Amino acid sequence: MVFQKPAVMNTTVADNVAFGLRFRGVERSQREGRVRSALEIVGLPHLSSRMAPTLSGGEMQRVAIARALVTQPEVLLLDEPTANLDPINADMIEDLILQINRKFHTTIILSTHDMIQGQRLADRIGVIMGGRIVQVGTATEIFYHPEGRDIARFVGTDTVLKGTVTANEGGHATIAIGDTVFEALTPLRTGTAVALYIRPEEVTLAPATTMLQKTSVRNHLTGRITRMVPYGPFIRITADCGMPLVALITRRSSTELGFTVGAGVVAGVKATAIHVLPVDEGRAHL
Repeated sequence: MVFQKPAVMNTTVADNVAFGLRFRGVERSQREGRVRSALEIVGLPHLSSRMAPTLSGGEMQRVAIARALVTQPEVLLLDEPTANLDPINADMIEDLILQINRKFHTTIILSTHDMIQGQRLADRIGVIMGGRIVQVGTATEIFYHPEGRDIARFVGTDTVLKGTVTANEGGHATIAIGDTVFEALTPLRTGTAVALYIRPEEVTLAPATTMLQKTSVRNHLTGRITRMVPYGPFIRITADCGMPLVALITRRSSTELGFTVGAGVVAGVKATAIHVLPVDEGRAHL
């Protein structure tokens, strides 16, 4: 297991990595070769004689991974291994995790609160809420087909709207939310109370003065920007379109389009981008 906070003993890097082998009674001649190989995997063979506590946080975490890896585990447990690291070291640890998984076919179970990290690394994701696993699936299933409001919020879906299916022809439905009608894909029958889940990256924004071109986007709503929040290289924009819609666009796009709080916009959402669930199925989460 590798813990969230880099943990090393007050010995050399090599002695730290060899700890599990000594504990298992592996002979010294075998230990030295395996320790060298483990340090090469994590990129630290040149620091083998250094005292481990003198290393940087990222280097200590790589030592901790080498210490776990040298025992040739069938399962490697990682408890938020990048939570205390800067972005450069975090990327290095993530690359190392993928390398270990692909090269040695080691099963890795990683806990994280970083949704993007989960998408980058995981073949299979389990969402834990209230002490139990509430949904398991691929990244696409978890992030784009959440099984309820709480899960949707947890994985970054800001827009959740409740309405009623007013018509459905071959799975292409119209859904009324107050006076607004959305088009979405769902097998649910007419009259079904539903919740619509729309991820922010699926919402496009254009200035209200823009002439709309004919596209595959079926849903267009006019409104005004009520909030703009920096989100790394992006801007998270909330628009009041009779209902709140949240969009995620690049800073450059926001600047070029002249977006400011109070500006009029047209929000677009493809019918295929809307995830629809019956309200009764997700009642515990709504």
